[in-house]
Amino acid sequence: MPTHESRTGFSRLEKYITQLSVVLVGFGGLCLVAACALTGLSIIGALTIRPIPGEIEVVELLCGLAVFGFLPFCQLKRGHVGVDLLIAAFGQKAMNVTQLIGDIIIAGLFALITWRHCIGFLDKLENGETTPLLLWPIWWGYLVALILLIANVLVCLFIILADLRDIRNKKAIVAAMGAH
Repeated sequence: MPTHESRTGFSRLEKYITQLSVVLVGFGGLCLVAACALTGLSIIGALTIRPIPGEIEVVELLCGLAVFGFLPFCQLKRGHVGVDLLIAAFGQKAMNVTQLIGDIIIAGLFALITWRHCIGFLDKLENGETTPLLLWPIWWGYLVALILLIANVLVCLFIILADLRDIRNKKAIVAAMGAH
């Protein structure tokens, strides 16, 4: 029999956000594997015939997309750096409030980065800039990165909702280091 919690809108949202984050971290991993494979093939080519033309351009793109792909999962799992040595001494309530404030700041910063990246994307789309060697349009890489940034903002907003729910239910958002 399903519990009350499993029937809530919040738990369904949590499931979707988790699935989205896992898919994006998989995408980021594929980007890194592709970048490594391309670099390896280019090195082998340099030793035998010649390196792959434009390999650096593609590797740069793949590594950038990998970072953007990892951000939502990192935020969901609270993998960002946190220093709570002083706040932990004030108890769970202080830890919860500072965690909520930090998560609001992170969401605001990622929203700002996403907004500015969108402006950059529109600029690249309009001016037709291409990569130097392969002459690929730059805008499509910006578009994929923009989609990944939007996903990260959605995860950040979900984390704020989770913080508020945990504070309302008097649960610890994140345990202090060393706490069990």
